[in-house]
Formats: sequence, C-alpha cells, structure tokens
Amino acid sequence: MTDQTSSDSEDEMPVHPKHLARDRAGKQALQAAYDISRGLAEAGVEDDGVVVLRTDGPRPGLADLERLIDGALEENENEGR
Repeated sequence: MTDQTSSDSEDEMPVHPKHLARDRAGKQALQAAYDISRGLAEAGVEDDGVVVLRTDGPRPGLADLERLIDGALEENENEGR
C-alpha cells in the first residue's frame, strides 16, 4: 500500500482546508486511542477493545459541523500569525 496523500504532480488539485482539518482530526483520534491503549497496558489493565458510542445526546447538523471546522481553521490561522 502506498501513501497517496502527498502529490508529486503539480497537475493535481490542492486539498481543501476543511478536508485537511478532517484528516487531522482523524489522525488525532487514532493517536488518542493508541495513547489510551498504551496507558492501559502500562498500568497492567487489559484493554477489552470496547468502544462506547453515545446516542442519547443531540446530533449536530451539517451546518453545525461546518461552523465547528471553520472555527478550528480560524483558530489555527490566528495561532500562525
């Protein structure tokens, strides 16, 4: 399997900032899950692999998610100044 996220060709379209934010969030979630598993292993606790998904709370709409991503991107830009 090869990593096709980086482009050697200038003909390819650039990745939209919202997609980059989503990719970053996914990578951070995977890293957090790894850190939790590693912490459990170091503490001698067996990781049973259980994942809890809460379904009793309000579900955000697409507009809510877009605002969340836009806010995160804006914060990121402001930190770079």
